[in-house]
Amino acid sequence: MKHLLLIVLLCLFAPATLCAQQLTHKDVKFKYKKGYVFVEKKEVLKLRYSIGYFYVSDMNSGEELMYFRLNDNETPSYFDDDYVKVYFNEWEKEFESKSHHRIIMAQMINEGIFDSDWNLIEGKVDTFIRKYDENISNRTVRF
Repeated sequence: MKHLLLIVLLCLFAPATLCAQQLTHKDVKFKYKKGYVFVEKKEVLKLRYSIGYFYVSDMNSGEELMYFRLNDNETPSYFDDDYVKVYFNEWEKEFESKSHHRIIMAQMINEGIFDSDWNLIEGKVDTFIRKYDENISNRTVRF
């Protein structure tokens, strides 16, 4: 009985552990490492961390394409209401999601919002926002 419980727990928590290291979506392997975003073991974007922020920049020009703001929803000790806000700098567009920033980045790669030179495609960004925006801050009640 203990072995069965251990196997069930392992099956539940193993995917979360794997997501922290590397994500695979439709054969696209993606991970963050040493200030870069890697896809299929190739550096494609620069990544810079700051407290509560992840900045994604172009490899060649260093121009900031977008950034992720980790939002605790004004409840620092309660994690169930945390969300990520993503800003696309060039078009002043944004969206919000309860998904982890790594999952969001993997979804972006999977949805093809980047061209072959890893620049954002505005039409694909618009579609991505319509598809995944959870509009969290507008439906949060504040007292």
